[in-house]
Amino acid sequence: MTRERLMSQPANFSKLMVVSLLGALSLLLVEIRFEHREALAEAWQSWIPLFYCGVMLALGAAALTRWQRGGRQVLMVGFAAAFLIGFLGLWFHSKGHPISEVFRVLAAWTLRPGDAGAIKMGTPPVLAPLAFVGLGSMGVLVCSWRFPVEQTIQSLDSAQDTHSEGVVEACSLDDDLGCDRPLRPLKGTPAFDETIGGVIQRM
Repeated sequence: MTRERLMSQPANFSKLMVVSLLGALSLLLVEIRFEHREALAEAWQSWIPLFYCGVMLALGAAALTRWQRGGRQVLMVGFAAAFLIGFLGLWFHSKGHPISEVFRVLAAWTLRPGDAGAIKMGTPPVLAPLAFVGLGSMGVLVCSWRFPVEQTIQSLDSAQDTHSEGVVEACSLDDDLGCDRPLRPLKGTPAFDETIGGVIQRM
């Protein structure tokens, strides 16, 4: 197994998870636009989840193309912002009384089928905004998780760079003597790939 495949597989798995989460956000965007069709003309707060979903879809498409160059960190911040969106939605849907409204929702389990429990039709779903909290937590985990294989390869890269710098400094002390020390395989060569494969097999 080559170094490129070892590096690409964990990243590709994370990207696939992010694409799935972005797909879920796109479905939320469509559903919220339908559910907020009347509220959009009455309250500015109803625009918040639509704005967030739109920004995350655009940001996600750009960040996936630069995953190893800061895109992963940017997406992690974006998914973390979903916590704020979810709890704000809970606050607005409950009209500033989240605890009492949550208990009211739980009390529905004590009602008989067909009994509305004095809840008016068209009342905003109190717990629905917490879907953003669930998606956000999954996104943060995916973007922050470092796979053991990726960590091992990055450690080997760092050790290789340190060793190479030390050999160059030792050789430069006396050009007449030269340097006959055996060097470790350079990064990107078949020998280096075999070294990594041996380390992974021993893990």
